Amino acid sequence: MKPRKITARRVGIGGFALAGLCLAVLQSLPAPYLQATTGTIVSYHLWNFLSEYVRTQYAPLMATCFFCLAVGTLSAAFLLRHLRREAVLLMIAGVALLLLICFPTDLADMTTDAVTCGQPDRIEPCTLTGRIHNQLSTVVFAPIFLVVFSVCARSRQETRWRGAARFAVVCGAFALCGIIVSTFYLHTLGWQGRVWTGLLQRSLVFPALLWMVGLLMTNRENPTV
Repeated sequence: MKPRKITARRVGIGGFALAGLCLAVLQSLPAPYLQATTGTIVSYHLWNFLSEYVRTQYAPLMATCFFCLAVGTLSAAFLLRHLRREAVLLMIAGVALLLLICFPTDLADMTTDAVTCGQPDRIEPCTLTGRIHNQLSTVVFAPIFLVVFSVCARSRQETRWRGAARFAVVCGAFALCGIIVSTFYLHTLGWQGRVWTGLLQRSLVFPALLWMVGLLMTNRENPTV
């Protein structure tokens, strides 16, 4: 394997490993609180989204996490550059992760699924920056999941992708278990708020992160082009 590919793999795995460490540390730090632009301060809970950490006292650590995720994703795009479709998708996701640092999320009431922009009882007004953030979040998730499906499809004809495809099934099982456990946990709390919560987000983010590491580790053969 060419030295540049080896370097890209190492950088990518290192980036994802550091991102995973940052996320693990964030989950264990004491008493994070959300700081609204209106001056209101509320506690951060597990049903809050990961990106909302940038609105807490631990913002630098979450920004570092976004950067490490971007480095890992862009390294994967470089490693798979012989597959134009997958490389472009990963590049889009990597750039979106970098932009999330520049466009922090707005804080909203997690106890309602309604679109509350413009309503006076919001914790803070909606902003253009926050709306951009919401779109970027989708731009991160969608390309990565498309790459997962594409790799699984390729594995039916190319044996070099079968390891990543099998690992995708394992990570998918972890994600499904996480979603089920999160749903039951919220049910025990009598949750009447948003359907899409930070707990469900975590159920997808951590398996996706694990799969990206697996993709970098299992794709060791030289491309045919």
